[in-house]
Amino acid sequence: MFSKLIHRLFAGRHYWRVISFDEIAELYASRLITVFAINIVSLFTAVYLYKLGYSVVFIAGFYACIYFMKVLISPVAAKVAAYYGPKHGILFANIIRIPSLVALALLPVAGSYQLLAIIVFGVLQQIASAIYDLCYMIDFSKVKHTEHAGKEIGTMQVIERSAKIASPLVGGILASMFSPEVTVIVAGILFIVAAIPLFRTVEPTKTRSQLHLSGFPWRLAMRSIISQSVTGFDFVASGLMWTLFVTIFVFAALGDSVYAALGGLASLGVLVSLLAAWVFGQIVDRHKGGILLVAGTLANTVIHIFRPFVTSGAGVMGINIANETATSAYALPFTRVLFDVADSSGFRITYLMFIEASVNMGAGLACAFLALAASILGVHDGMVATFMIAAIYELLLLLSRRVAR
Repeated sequence: MFSKLIHRLFAGRHYWRVISFDEIAELYASRLITVFAINIVSLFTAVYLYKLGYSVVFIAGFYACIYFMKVLISPVAAKVAAYYGPKHGILFANIIRIPSLVALALLPVAGSYQLLAIIVFGVLQQIASAIYDLCYMIDFSKVKHTEHAGKEIGTMQVIERSAKIASPLVGGILASMFSPEVTVIVAGILFIVAAIPLFRTVEPTKTRSQLHLSGFPWRLAMRSIISQSVTGFDFVASGLMWTLFVTIFVFAALGDSVYAALGGLASLGVLVSLLAAWVFGQIVDRHKGGILLVAGTLANTVIHIFRPFVTSGAGVMGINIANETATSAYALPFTRVLFDVADSSGFRITYLMFIEASVNMGAGLACAFLALAASILGVHDGMVATFMIAAIYELLLLLSRRVAR
């Protein structure tokens, strides 16, 4: 159903395609459902753990461990993609997410096994995430149209943001009206549904392949690999840490209603940035991506500096809107850079494996720094310090070149 709807909406705008539009439409449909399922749960997981009595230091340390573990899983994920193909990898990842979500849902009744349930959730979730993220990137980089990649990346950003508009609000309402466990069950069902659209066409890459490092073009790839760690650091600062900061220091009096408040404000921020994603995609194809990258990077630097001074719902809304727009501005041209390098390197899967490892290294560093800073300075000052580091670290994104193609 989603594939047919997307085909009707976008096929006319993809007239340049020599191959069938079905491949990209199916990926759009699968991505829509997957992002919806991920964001129903992910926005609230850290808050859920905090509400169960776990400290910010524990939560940050836990996430640091599983992100660093995810770096080590990246070669395994790449081997899965190379041998079985990215579509089968996505199916495997979505299946693995199910027991991880079951472990998360059982936390309130796990008793003395609660810590074990948290570990099972974290490990399985990150294994699934590593496989899915890499396989999605491989699939999209293969089926996109090279000359109009910016437009197709923009379309994918619009689809992702469409899912992000509804999912935090739906997840927040379900968690507030019923329980976070109900939200987890709904997400589990959606993960299986998300893999279905992909199997109407064959794998886009050769299967039964092996990974190779000999001859890898490090000089071509290194800047973008280093820069990708910024997106991981930024993901934690804008997601996990920002959500905890708002929960503890802005919405402390809301109780369990905080889930709905966080979801509503997150949805509003994405809604405003929706048009920006489409416009920015057109700009990238007009060879103006360099301007967008610089503007988005500098804007996000300023946003991180101002996060600690937010004291009201209106301030949270403003930050969310600004952050979503700025992230769209740098994400579109930078993603175009990644796909350009993947296309020209001759080592598509190996290169994207390093990209996946880098983003998780950045996320792990952000969580580790937060855990250390919060244990030394206290929760509030530790978060302030981490936001300041995020502002500085953001500037590494400017290392990336090959943007203004």
